[in-house]
Amino acid sequence: MSQGQMHDCDVDSDPRRNQQLARSLRGKHVIIAGAGRGIGRATAEFFAHTAISSLSLVALELNEVEETARLCIDINPAVVVRTAAFDVADFPAVQQFVGRTAHEFGHVDVVFMNAGRPPQFLPVHESEPTIWWDTVEISLRGSFNFARAAVPLMRQSSNGGTLIFTSSAGAHVTAGMGSYTIGKLGVSRLAEILHHENKDAGIRAFSLHPGVVHTRFYSDFVEAVEGKIRGDGSSYVSKDVPGDEKSAKTAVSFLKDIPSDTPQMPAGMVVVLASGRLDFLSGRYVDSSKSVAEYLVDKDRILKEDAYRVKLLVGRDELLPEWKD
Repeated sequence: MSQGQMHDCDVDSDPRRNQQLARSLRGKHVIIAGAGRGIGRATAEFFAHTAISSLSLVALELNEVEETARLCIDINPAVVVRTAAFDVADFPAVQQFVGRTAHEFGHVDVVFMNAGRPPQFLPVHESEPTIWWDTVEISLRGSFNFARAAVPLMRQSSNGGTLIFTSSAGAHVTAGMGSYTIGKLGVSRLAEILHHENKDAGIRAFSLHPGVVHTRFYSDFVEAVEGKIRGDGSSYVSKDVPGDEKSAKTAVSFLKDIPSDTPQMPAGMVVVLASGRLDFLSGRYVDSSKSVAEYLVDKDRILKEDAYRVKLLVGRDELLPEWKD
């Protein structure tokens, strides 16, 4: 669960103010999925403030990802920015995009899979099946697809690489939004699996809790509660879907008193993870609301206790030897 006290980035994770951090990304080629708005857009902008060479951006809506690209070019005209619009659950599209990136630039260094959709805030027995599975699929299948496409290319490169998947503290709740929980929990497990399978090749994998960022997911719920559901199909809430309005009311009630975090907070942590400064956290769940300094101070305890992993509470000796770090 979230343990940190931050609600915004600090100088350690802000490449606009931290030139050492900005320089540490020199020459890297970065892919961001879910870059059309919110956390993905803020992360793209933060990478544009660094010395990366290229930024490849994906979203479902082309107009949104192209706007993100324009903002990044305004920040840093020297960075090469390319865009595409497709569903992250479409593996051939993902593979083509990642492969083209590697072909154009020589290698892929960083993949941030941030695409997702909000769940219905309903118990399993009230959930709409298509939305339930869609929520799981975008997070988990999308993360698998980008890993499956990128890891073989990273293993061929002497540079290794970094994989970052947006998870959530919601991965640890036990009632009310099961599809989101399962998708985000799966993402955390996937990062751990990828770490163990690829650490020999210098590939790091992280699952990231971004904090409580009031993106369009939240604003769509608020508008639904206020009776302002858009009828053009652009809202995540529909009057025609059973349970959607009840879900929106539950979500707003649950989230309204929780302090919100800026999208720059997780954006900063993604840049730090891409820099290599917190490589000892590879295979683990990283909370964006904890500072870089806190993690560095806590490094020895984290490694000794094997913290920030998803665990079944059994004896340590029951784990397979090759899965112990």
